[in-house]
Amino acid sequence: MTEPTAHRTPPGGPGAGVSPSRSLAPVGSRVLLESQPGATHTRAVRAAWERHGFHVEEADDAPGGGPPDVYCVVAVGNEAFGARPSAPLRRGRVARVLLAMARRGRGRAVLVTDAGPHVHAGAGPEAAAARAADQAWWQHLAKRCAPRGVAANTVRVGYAPFLGHVLSEQAENELLRHLVTRRPVEPAELAAALRVLASQGLGNVVGETLPLDGGLDATVVPMPSARAARPAHDPGPGVPDPFRLDGSVVLVTGASSGIGASIARECAARGADVVLAARRRPELEKLAAELREHGGRAWVVTADLSTPGQAAELVRRAWEHTGGLDALAHAAGAVTFDGPGDNTPHRERLLSLNTLSYASACDALLDRWAAAGRGGAVAAVSSLAAVSAPVANLASYGLSKAATTLYTHHFATSAARYGVRANTVLPGFVRTPMTDVTNPAFLRATNRLVPTGRMSEPDEVAALLCYLISPAAAGLTGAALRIDGGGHCLAGLPHLNPTTEGARP
Repeated sequence: MTEPTAHRTPPGGPGAGVSPSRSLAPVGSRVLLESQPGATHTRAVRAAWERHGFHVEEADDAPGGGPPDVYCVVAVGNEAFGARPSAPLRRGRVARVLLAMARRGRGRAVLVTDAGPHVHAGAGPEAAAARAADQAWWQHLAKRCAPRGVAANTVRVGYAPFLGHVLSEQAENELLRHLVTRRPVEPAELAAALRVLASQGLGNVVGETLPLDGGLDATVVPMPSARAARPAHDPGPGVPDPFRLDGSVVLVTGASSGIGASIARECAARGADVVLAARRRPELEKLAAELREHGGRAWVVTADLSTPGQAAELVRRAWEHTGGLDALAHAAGAVTFDGPGDNTPHRERLLSLNTLSYASACDALLDRWAAAGRGGAVAAVSSLAAVSAPVANLASYGLSKAATTLYTHHFATSAARYGVRANTVLPGFVRTPMTDVTNPAFLRATNRLVPTGRMSEPDEVAALLCYLISPAAAGLTGAALRIDGGGHCLAGLPHLNPTTEGARP
C-alpha cells in the first residue's frame, strides 16, 4: 500500500484552493449579489464568494449580460443578534433574475439570512413576520425554478459579528452559552457553505436550509457550570483547502456497495485514508484495490453490525489497524417493509442494524477521541423516512432512521465539549441496484412529487456527507440535511393540470 498522491490545486478561478474532486466543480464563475449597498454584511458575503475565486457583481452596479451562474440574495437584520433592521426582499427584481435563470435552464441561488424558525425574545414580532414571509416566498419560487435546472437553497447564519451583528459583551456571552459550539460563526464557514451550494455535486439539494448557527436547534440549557464561550478563529484564506481530508483516516461502514462505496471513493478523492467496513469481504477487497491503485491507503475490516457488540469491536480493530481514526461515515443499514401481524423481530433487527450499532460506534469513538485529546467528526446516512411517510409499510424502517437522526442531534450536544461534531444526511430515493428493479410506474409517480423530477445519485449523497466531515463544515453540528430534489423541503401537491405541467415558470 502506498501513501496518497498529492492533488494539485488550480492556480486561480472558481474553486481555486478547492479539492479537485469532481463533486466540487463550480457551476460557473459569475455571482450576482443582491444585498444592501455598502452594508457590512454585503461586504462580508462578497468576500466569502471571492475567497473561493468567484467573480462577484453587485446587483445595483451589475452591467447586465444575461443571468448569472449563481444568484446570492442577502437578508440580514435579526434584532436578537444585534443586527440593524433590514429592508424586505425586492421580490420583483429577485423573481426576474431567478426566472431568467430558469428560462436558461441552469444555475444556483442562495438566500443568506439570519432569520429562522426560532422565536427570540429580543426580536420584534412584525419584523420577524416580515422575514418569515420573505422566506416562504423564496421557497415557493424555489419550487417553480427547480424543474428548470435552478437549485435554490438557504444558508441560515447564527450570531456572526463579521456580518454586522453587534451585542454587548454580557449579551454576547449569554447568547453563546445557548449554542452547542459556544462561539460565533466564522467567515471561512460561510464561505465554505456558499461554495458547496454552488457546486455541481449538490445539484439535487433543493429548497434546503443549511443551519450555520452553532447548533441553535438543540435549544441548549445553559447550566451555571457551562463552559465559557470559545474564541472565534478564522484561519484566513491562505490555509489548506478546507474541503480536503488529507491526513485523515475515515471509517466508512456499509462500504461494500451503493452509497457507502461512493462515500469511500469521495473520501479518497479528497485525500483521506479509509477503513472499509461491511459484511462482504470480496466486495470490500475489490474497492480497496481500486483506491490503492489511485494512490490511497485502504484497510478492510469485516463486521456484521446487526450483531450486538460488533460496532465497538469494529472501532477497536479499525483504530488498531490505522493508529487512530478522525471521522466516521456511517452508511451501513437496511430497508425492509413491514408485513401483516407482529413485526417485532423485523423491527428489532432494523433498530439493531440501523440505529443501535451506529450509536455503539459513536460511543466507542468518543471514548477514544476524549482519551486521546483529539477531535473528530461523525456523519450518518439516515433517510427521508425519518421525517416523512412516503409509502405504506415503512413504519419500522422510518422508526430506526428517525432514531438515528435524533440520536445524532443529542450526540452532537454531548460530544461538543470534546471537539467532536455530528450531523446526518437524509436522502430521498437514490438510484441504486434496488431502484433498477423497482416498478417503473412507482418511480414515475415518485419523481412527479420531486421538484427536480429525478432521484439523487449515490455520488451526490457522498459529496454532501464528505462536506460534513471536512474542516469546511466546522460550524455545523447537530444538523440534518436533506438531499431529495426538494421533495420534502418544498413539499406540496404537484401540478394538477397535466396540460400545464411542462410549462416554463
